[in-house]
Amino acid sequence: MNTQKPTLRRLGQDDTESLISYLESDRHNNLFHLSNLDQLSFDHPDLRYFGAFQPDGDWAGELMLFRTSAGVYWQDRRVLPYFKDIILREKARAISGQKDQVNPLLNLLPDGVISERISATYAVVGNDDLLPWAERGERPATLDDCDLLADLYARNLLFGKLDWDKHRARIESVLTTGGIITLIERDGLAVSAARTSAIGHGMAMIGGVITLPAYRQMGLARACTGLLSRQLIERGLDSCLTYNSADPAASRTYLGLGYRTIDEWTIAFLEP
Repeated sequence: MNTQKPTLRRLGQDDTESLISYLESDRHNNLFHLSNLDQLSFDHPDLRYFGAFQPDGDWAGELMLFRTSAGVYWQDRRVLPYFKDIILREKARAISGQKDQVNPLLNLLPDGVISERISATYAVVGNDDLLPWAERGERPATLDDCDLLADLYARNLLFGKLDWDKHRARIESVLTTGGIITLIERDGLAVSAARTSAIGHGMAMIGGVITLPAYRQMGLARACTGLLSRQLIERGLDSCLTYNSADPAASRTYLGLGYRTIDEWTIAFLEP
């Protein structure tokens, strides 16, 4: 039995090929790790990767930090104290990923650091699985819709922690970096939308599915997600998302579109 502990270092450009190969071994669960590297590269000031290695040079684990969010992938649990220290030092505000990867790390954090822990279902739909839906006037967004969409996200409590200008900036960033947003308008307002939160390596993650309260139970979220899923599939991408399986409306929406479960996901919010 090897008693030597893994070593940890920050990764750089020279590690790109090896890191991609390592992450591709569980590509769906490493979607954010791969897509961020693909879209932003090691040079981006908001993106950092740390690698843990066995004495023989084999990978033991990897930690990604993007802005204040973290993700982990590991095989040797001896790397978790290292990752815990980085998360606390860098004041990460959220951790998300496959339950069996994230929960053991969360269990090492001091009492009071975790403000909320959410369990979700991670699902994917491909070309042969996507089911039809009732159309509700959904359409792809353009840059001309940025103000409408910022109004929608800023007035919803779930997405209301950012001010209007930051919502608009993020929406514009999605649309100018290869992402897709779909929306439905009613009464001069964007009342429902869905958008990509990551794209890369043949996969895309859908996030930010939202409908104003007065327009719910009308199939609008299903229509926005359905159109977005179809457009991703037409690009040759697996369409992925997470949802709360205890929420009947969410389950109906995504199962009704043909999404199938591939894993359980944990999302944790941390106090600084």
